[in-house]
Amino acid sequence: MRRFLLLLRSNWLSWAGALLTTLSFMAFVTSWVYLSLYGAEHGPYVGLLVFVALPGLFVAGLAMMPFGWLVFRKHLRARMAALQERPIRLFRLLAVLTLVNLSVVGTGGYQALHFMDSQQFCGTLCHQVMSPTYEAYQGSAHAKVACVDCHIGPGASWFVKSKLSGLRQVLAVTFDTFQRPIPTPVHDLRPARDTCEQCHWPDKFSGDRLVVRTHFDDDEAATQKTTALVLKTGGKRPDGKATGIHWHVHPGNRVTYVAGDKQRTKIPWVEFVDESGKRRVFTVDGVDEKNPPAGELRTMDCLDCHNQPSHQFQDPGTALDEAIAAGLVSRKLPFVRKLGLEALKMVWPREAAAAGIAKHYTDFYAKSGPVTAEQQELIAKASEAIAAIWRRNIHPDMGITWGTYPQFQGHGGCFRCHDGEHMDADGEPISNDCTTCHTMLADRVQDPEILKQLGLVDR
Repeated sequence: MRRFLLLLRSNWLSWAGALLTTLSFMAFVTSWVYLSLYGAEHGPYVGLLVFVALPGLFVAGLAMMPFGWLVFRKHLRARMAALQERPIRLFRLLAVLTLVNLSVVGTGGYQALHFMDSQQFCGTLCHQVMSPTYEAYQGSAHAKVACVDCHIGPGASWFVKSKLSGLRQVLAVTFDTFQRPIPTPVHDLRPARDTCEQCHWPDKFSGDRLVVRTHFDDDEAATQKTTALVLKTGGKRPDGKATGIHWHVHPGNRVTYVAGDKQRTKIPWVEFVDESGKRRVFTVDGVDEKNPPAGELRTMDCLDCHNQPSHQFQDPGTALDEAIAAGLVSRKLPFVRKLGLEALKMVWPREAAAAGIAKHYTDFYAKSGPVTAEQQELIAKASEAIAAIWRRNIHPDMGITWGTYPQFQGHGGCFRCHDGEHMDADGEPISNDCTTCHTMLADRVQDPEILKQLGLVDR
């Protein structure tokens, strides 16, 4: 051991590498033990330090040792001569140290990969960039699904691709060259059949379901209205036929389209091939069916309609209706919805949004006389709820406001093709029959009779 230490001390570079390796090893083991016992809720930067930075320093120290011997090889012979006449027998020592090094690097590498697949790493490490989408994800139906299950999926090839793409993203964040807002959709995302369809089996017929939605008018009383409909979720039926909204996912139906813009909001050319192999092409006016226009050629899958399945930004009116229905915003306040909608569309400092919204309400009511204590209490509660909606959806530092990220799961997505303007060679349009997807039972009706018939009057 003494001879090995003398060899390390033959130059400052190797000695510094030995110190770096030793100290990072001790720090890694100590931190790992501590986090295993007490660090279940540690932040993302702690994990980055322990499972990425420290193993990296350990490897860097190992590399410095032979590099020092190479750089100062002229001094190495003199140092060797200063040792006792017996040759240095380092094989056994190096073998033991190699095993230790491999165990540290292997453990650190495994923990680093595990950490990089965690929600903390994906959502909170790059706080400014990921905060908007991470907040939306936490309130989504997929909040218990790991980010990597959708963005990477199973297998090694896409893991490697994602990490290489991640290096480019790290550089963009480091040098502040990333786009604001982050553009969508992600054009190099893994196909939905490899990710979404691991849980959502397209061959399973989904049937129909009842949907009841509550709305409120902008009048003084915020009059409650109800929409009730039967949503024909559809899919592949037991008899093999495809019906309803999800007829697209039938394995015998293939829909290919050209997107006229990067956000896929404009679709001028659509090709449909049915189970028998019959091909039909639908185009808008001025587009030749035989020569698809320039743009992204894409085969339709889940993400063409469910384009923000875990990162949906809300519509201000819908979000406000939900807050009123939940009792967070009281209808005892006159014109509560109208004023709330105005407040949501204003620009506020994030930390002062609730106070600004409260002032917006108070100033309005003060025109009719003193604001009562009861109103002040209701205003405070409503202002905090409306401010939470504003903070959830508006991120000025990332260029995100209402409508920045369009949602295709609904009319806005369907009407890209089902608009009556996409015609085939025979002049027949893509169907825009609303009853294909849903049957309306009540459309913004006050106290609809259908709810009483269904026993839902207490909704």
